[in-house]
Amino acid sequence: MIMRLHSSILVLLCTTNLVISFVVLPYIQIDYAHLIRVAHCKAKCSEKYGYPKTRENLDGSIDEYFFVDTEEYSKCENGCLQFQHRRDMKRSNLTGETLQGAKFWLESTAHSGKVGSSPVSTIELLCQMPSATPDLDDSFEGLLGLTKVRPSGPVQYVVQWKQRTYALGYYDESQWITASVESDGMIKVDGMIPGVQYKFLVTVVGPAGKLGDTIQSEWTEISNTLTVKAPGAPLIVKNGFNSEQGVVAHLHFPRTAYDSCYFRLQVKNATNSVVSDLRVDPTYSILLSHLEFDSSYAVTLSALSSDQNTATNPISVRFNSFQCKQVYGKGSLQCAPEPVSNIRVAIEANSTAQITWTASAEPENILTYAITYQAYLGPCNKDPTTVYLAAPSTSYEMPLPRNVHCEFMFRITNYDAIGREAFAETRIAVMQEKLISSSFTVPLIAIGISFSFLILAVCCFAVCRCCNKCPVKVSENKAKLTDYA
Repeated sequence: MIMRLHSSILVLLCTTNLVISFVVLPYIQIDYAHLIRVAHCKAKCSEKYGYPKTRENLDGSIDEYFFVDTEEYSKCENGCLQFQHRRDMKRSNLTGETLQGAKFWLESTAHSGKVGSSPVSTIELLCQMPSATPDLDDSFEGLLGLTKVRPSGPVQYVVQWKQRTYALGYYDESQWITASVESDGMIKVDGMIPGVQYKFLVTVVGPAGKLGDTIQSEWTEISNTLTVKAPGAPLIVKNGFNSEQGVVAHLHFPRTAYDSCYFRLQVKNATNSVVSDLRVDPTYSILLSHLEFDSSYAVTLSALSSDQNTATNPISVRFNSFQCKQVYGKGSLQCAPEPVSNIRVAIEANSTAQITWTASAEPENILTYAITYQAYLGPCNKDPTTVYLAAPSTSYEMPLPRNVHCEFMFRITNYDAIGREAFAETRIAVMQEKLISSSFTVPLIAIGISFSFLILAVCCFAVCRCCNKCPVKVSENKAKLTDYA
């Protein structure tokens, strides 16, 4: 299932497809060889009456499987089951697809050798939660997930399991118990006991016999707490893009076998809100597709009970999706146009303003520029003026009024090659020239007067210092010498 986020209304997408299930019953053992033969017969019915089909996993990958939910296949399957205890086909009164199933049963065997390799690489218990089955109170149900290395084709899966408990320092382990034949790679298991560990084994059987080796899971212990576990934090988002699904994001969170099998996911931004109920699968991320470029999204994720009526407290994360220019490049016609940047204004001495800017795209992607300016403060003309410039332009010389105080709004609008527009604005203030010159005149006069007084003081000091060379002072000294003599 892929979250498609291109609706402006609340959408509920349910992916909780019905899966075939079996109950783990420790004391009911079905003959393994018999179920191998049943699987062989059913695989032949799948090949004849089923057909290949695909479905999307949570991470967006494609799972190819054989679809057998048809009336013809059901009749063939009944032929496999009904003729098991009959020896005379002529007296069986079987017809059509049911008769064909009986023929397949006669052709099937439990002792065929391995043919080729298994299409399944791993099997694991993906999740667990308190069982919703009325007769299985105080037990757990879960989902077995098979990871494939290639499309499986018309195959059947023979499932075995065993359990163990730990007591007095050692494990008490059961033998393999043959439980079921399944046609789907997602298998529901019910009746698991809290505190007990389980392991599962799968044999893949095709129309020609067993495929490769058997596949075993790891031991998984069932929780002792009969509650739904909330999803673990943190939620991690990785942005992306592809040609089929547009802007995407992969949502990751730490998933374990103790998590619920069902989740409720909400993804919303300023225009869209999507809610989806999800069922886990062997993949480990959730693909959010068809996002909007350069949009802020809020994501919440909560776990659901087995009946999907009760939700846990959610965990959440916010993220911004890819910008268009990150995908297609700056100025691409695939993206909405962007305004110019780095607007700079220089006031010239000839009463003009030299305005420059940085273009938002290459000249070949720009149709024209529209330069619009209008006074909004002061006695200047309030009518807007618009001038059109060629695409390579990155500057404009704007005439300014003289001897007035006005403020202007200056707008640069760029049109791309298909006529879409974007704009940026700045403000220009023009001050009165007389006011500017008088503000600098007063300080200059004050500095000049101070400088004159400084020169006069220096001169006086110099005159006083030369007193030893004055004629009056020399005559006085001579008179004092004569008196002494």
